[in-house]
Amino acid sequence: MRPIVINGTVLCDKITGIPRYVYEVVTRLDPLLEGTGLDVRIAYRDNGRPIHLPELKNIQVVPLKAVRYCYNMFVLPRYLRRTGAFFVGFASDMLMRHDSAVVLHDIRPLVMDTDRGFFRFKFWVHCLSTKYFAREIYTVSDDQRHLISQKLGIPLEKIGITYNGWEHMNAVQPDESVFRKLPGVRKGEYFYALGSLAKHKNYKWIREVAARNPDKTFVVAGGADLAAFGKDEADAAKTADNIYYPGYVSDSENKALMRHCRAFLHPAVFEGFGIPPLEALSQGAKILLSNASCLPELYGDTAAYFDPYDYNVDLDALLAKPVSNPDKLLKKYSWDNTARFWLEQFKRYAGQ
Repeated sequence: MRPIVINGTVLCDKITGIPRYVYEVVTRLDPLLEGTGLDVRIAYRDNGRPIHLPELKNIQVVPLKAVRYCYNMFVLPRYLRRTGAFFVGFASDMLMRHDSAVVLHDIRPLVMDTDRGFFRFKFWVHCLSTKYFAREIYTVSDDQRHLISQKLGIPLEKIGITYNGWEHMNAVQPDESVFRKLPGVRKGEYFYALGSLAKHKNYKWIREVAARNPDKTFVVAGGADLAAFGKDEADAAKTADNIYYPGYVSDSENKALMRHCRAFLHPAVFEGFGIPPLEALSQGAKILLSNASCLPELYGDTAAYFDPYDYNVDLDALLAKPVSNPDKLLKKYSWDNTARFWLEQFKRYAGQ
């Protein structure tokens, strides 16, 4: 059987977002491979940074020395040719190789003016490579599936769906000490948001809503660059009396903040999936979500929704809206399910 090679370079970064997908799928695949005879490897660009993985029993970790752009262009393709491997890009990473499957998590740089210059050009090249070379293409929501098909001209039937999960929250204990960083924040009385402070996350909405609700408290974690609110409003965001910015929080701190929030807010105007609301549901939090992008599709009636451009939203009225029990949804969106899905695909790839 031919080897399967996963690109794991993103696992040298913080385990959030797309790296979270790669980490959770790989670590759950490892025990499933026992006794299958499959030869699965995870290669990464070895530039001195450690790869964030536990000891794996059935997946071989392959460090490949390379400078930044030479890795994808030359070093990894050469390794694939030498081993005759089938390539799997879990992190939206595509090589000009037909024996490949790619998970294209979202195509935001093609539809939003949030990325410019070389990155936007590189992403276009990446997407075109995916279109013309990848044997199979996957994404993480039906919303993205249709958007990818529309923007790149790829037939819908060629694009599959592989969901994110939440069970990583079970592996950590809540770190209640996070509240010592947030004097003035009382358990059960704050609205919580988590994510990068990139523009498409739309945390300007929280800044504007907080200004209209001085009696309410907001905690926004995940980054310290307040430029996401816009240049003219960054200073105002810094001085807002009822918004707290703890910066990057660990999984344990995040778990504590989700467990004790009045509600979890997610005002994004664009998402491929959006893992934080799923994490919040798993911790018993009520979720208030933007009605944009994939969020209504994924979260259905387990959430209350708002217009991400309406700053006069009534949060109390949103909280009063009835929502469904999330148990069925939490069973559907599962890292274990996704790992089992990929095991079956790997069996096919190994025989091709």
